[in-house]
Amino acid sequence: MERLLLFVMSCLYFCILSGQTLTDQIEHAYSSLDSVSYIDDIILSYGKQKDKRMQESFRSVVRMRSKDKDSSDVRKQNISMYLKYFADCEISVARGIKSFESDVKFRTPVYVLNLKLKDDRTLQVDTGRLAFNLFYFDKKYKGSLYVYCDDGEYSWQDSYFRTFSQRIGDKAPKVFRKIMHKHPKYLLFCPDLEGMNTILYVIDNDVYIYRIAQMQKYKLEDYVKNRSAIRSS
Repeated sequence: MERLLLFVMSCLYFCILSGQTLTDQIEHAYSSLDSVSYIDDIILSYGKQKDKRMQESFRSVVRMRSKDKDSSDVRKQNISMYLKYFADCEISVARGIKSFESDVKFRTPVYVLNLKLKDDRTLQVDTGRLAFNLFYFDKKYKGSLYVYCDDGEYSWQDSYFRTFSQRIGDKAPKVFRKIMHKHPKYLLFCPDLEGMNTILYVIDNDVYIYRIAQMQKYKLEDYVKNRSAIRSS
């Protein structure tokens, strides 16, 4: 019954979104955001990921050692080693979660909403459980902490807006300074467009997109209409 209710509610929510403009969807997402519970949820998701990776690592170690043809005494030693290894991993994971909790709770982030590319000319708000990234800027926007969510869960984090392009990485602080000095209402992120090369923001109910490497700004509607030509220029 609960699953049926959740399915019906998600269908209704999708129908509501499909009838809204992108700015309507963005406003709805931010107005529905409970920042306190969101931080708690992202910490929980981080902990689940760390726990999953720990268990995968433990299973990998056990599989490798189980291939060895050891005596019973050696197998007993292995079991003791496994237990110690697992206990050490649990301690490490607990410390990691505590450190992450401290990082995200005791500073104020910018909540950066994820957008998804619906088709070549249409963006829509990410409706996953964790749809906001957390950007903690330092005074010069050169670094601090960037926490990303994807597919409704914690994905990864870094101390810089790190990309595979040095050009983007070098110019990102300048772009963030330019944008934040305009006092945007919201920051948005859509890697479906050009990977890490774009950041979007809202000013006066208009959505803008900034191409970081090129340091070029467009209204989103102009960008999507001429996307192929802009990307090839």
